[in-house]
Amino acid sequence: MNRSTRKFDLFSLIIGLFSLYVGYLIVKHPLTGLLSIVVVIGIFSIIRGIYQLYFAYQVRRWFNRRTGWLIFSGIIDLLLGILFLFNLPIGLTTLIYILAFWFIIDGIAECSLASVYRLFGKSYYWLIIILAVLAIIAGVVLLFRPMLGALIIVIMAAVYFFMSGILEIVEAF
Repeated sequence: MNRSTRKFDLFSLIIGLFSLYVGYLIVKHPLTGLLSIVVVIGIFSIIRGIYQLYFAYQVRRWFNRRTGWLIFSGIIDLLLGILFLFNLPIGLTTLIYILAFWFIIDGIAECSLASVYRLFGKSYYWLIIILAVLAIIAGVVLLFRPMLGALIIVIMAAVYFFMSGILEIVEAF
């Protein structure tokens, strides 16, 4: 598909701006507690899951490519959002591990679509790959060093939301 025929994606822009705003809130108010982070992540996760399912449909329609990892990632995002919003004690208890798996699955989903991103330019392709690999690394660190993860979860959550926001805004154009 020619880049000039691709239309502007308002939903991707909205998700990106919302992601950047969530990252800003996490940095600005780190002492408001993990409860706030759990609620915001729950809302964000549901919105992102819906978008990922929509995007998987579009990729399949436009490029006739397999989108299994993206669909899986979207479903995981929806389930995490529901868990975080409707079972706060479990969300608080498992936040580090859930974020670790979320980062890893999301990074793998983005890497699995690398060939699609290459169609939009080499620099865009490498930006997606680098940010996806960083998400996977962050997930692995959280998974195997939970105590360290507990100390830096606010920073990592903010960084993830900033990266996700940038990705979504870039994808909008």
